[in-house]
Amino acid sequence: EYIVRLVLDRKHESMVLVKDKNRVVGGVCYRPNYQEKFIEIAFLAISHTEQVKGYGTRLMNKLKDHCKTQGLQYFLTYADNNAIGYFKKQGFSNYIKTPIEVWKDLIKDYDGGTLMEAYVNKNIDYSNLSVNLQKQKDFLINSVSKFLNIKQVR
Repeated sequence: EYIVRLVLDRKHESMVLVKDKNRVVGGVCYRPNYQEKFIEIAFLAISHTEQVKGYGTRLMNKLKDHCKTQGLQYFLTYADNNAIGYFKKQGFSNYIKTPIEVWKDLIKDYDGGTLMEAYVNKNIDYSNLSVNLQKQKDFLINSVSKFLNIKQVR
């Protein structure tokens, strides 16, 4: 009932992840605050049969890229104990840099959750992040290998 209420609330937006053209495997519901340049993630869920396959990361990266086009710079969310590790992997921290006056009365306060924040860098292509990181890794390995071969003493 709570999730349905948020999804149907006109102040919230949602993004879903579809697999095999017809099967929803995850989704995120969030509330944008355009004037303050942040979103509150109300919930993010991936089907239990599809977890630990990278779908949560893919969904979060698509959301980050979408929010960049809307001028939104920060994500705030309350993470339960089971989700703190996931959000840390996605660049969230429990050190909140955005002044409390900006968001205090605009997000829902949850007991038992940890408030977390992430900054969305406008210069990062989040949707292609893993490909770009692999290219950088390959470049570094290639460069170091060439350097070591040149300096190698026989």
